[in-house]
Amino acid sequence: MAIGCFIAENFLTFPLSVPFMRSLAAGASILDMRFGYSLSSAYQLLDALGRSGRLDYLAEIWTVDLLLLALFGLFLAAVIRRGVFRALYLVPILAAAFDYAENTAITILLVRYPVHSAIGVYIASGLTRVKLCLYAASILMGVGGILVRSLKNAAPRRSRTTLM
Repeated sequence: MAIGCFIAENFLTFPLSVPFMRSLAAGASILDMRFGYSLSSAYQLLDALGRSGRLDYLAEIWTVDLLLLALFGLFLAAVIRRGVFRALYLVPILAAAFDYAENTAITILLVRYPVHSAIGVYIASGLTRVKLCLYAASILMGVGGILVRSLKNAAPRRSRTTLM
């Protein structure tokens, strides 16, 4: 379910999906889908979205994204717990926490628009980078941990008597 929701939100076009938001911004990626951004690029996006697009962005953050972050974080934590990196299962929960913090920072930028806030953009961009790195690490730990565990389980076992 988590993977299906993630794919739908990021690749299918429907109101409040990532492709829908991109279409509102004349093809530009929304802030939480970029690996960092500058003051000028952040406000170019907010300008391009227009008033209704900024309202849609707020709605996306506090409806669809609100649920997907929890679902995705918990899914990744469960996957990591099944592999060899099980002790690190809280990393995707931390990623989701940074994602919620990022959404709060972006919300402040959207609500305060057209007032420009360099520190607000700097904080939001930094949170985006940390979030993306933590999610990437979580995916690698989940997939890698299950692969390593599968390889260990598939390796032939030697008996103690053969070794002596």
